Amino acid sequence: MTLERGNAFTPVASAAMIWPWGPSVVGGTVAGALSFLANFGLAGVPVAVTTGIFFFALIGGIGGVISKKSDRRGRRWAATYPFRYAAAPAMIGGGAAAIVSYIVSVVTSFAIFSGIFGGLWTGLGVGLTLWVIIGVVAAVAGNKK
Repeated sequence: MTLERGNAFTPVASAAMIWPWGPSVVGGTVAGALSFLANFGLAGVPVAVTTGIFFFALIGGIGGVISKKSDRRGRRWAATYPFRYAAAPAMIGGGAAAIVSYIVSVVTSFAIFSGIFGGLWTGLGVGLTLWVIIGVVAAVAGNKK
């Protein structure tokens, strides 16, 4: 497999190979439900969805690096290239947050064109936050052996 040599391997393949799907789905669902209960009402739904997506990507990204059940070659690649690995969960979380933010701005204020910029700004913020957190954890706690 090309994973050992480091050529022709993408961060998306690494993230998909070592992603702990069960804990990340449960963690995202619990975080979203708790966020909805904290912001009860119709306005709390988009916040809860965005919070659930954020924690889904965060738990999946960090869990893939520190879990001993995932593929050892994928963990080694993620620890060797931590910020390349962190790009995939950051794109998932940031892209989903941008889409939710855009849909909310269109539904609430019919801001079709100006909502694009708000959604992109929100997605960039969420993606950058996830990228930094997951990259630092992968660099520090990753198993390079």
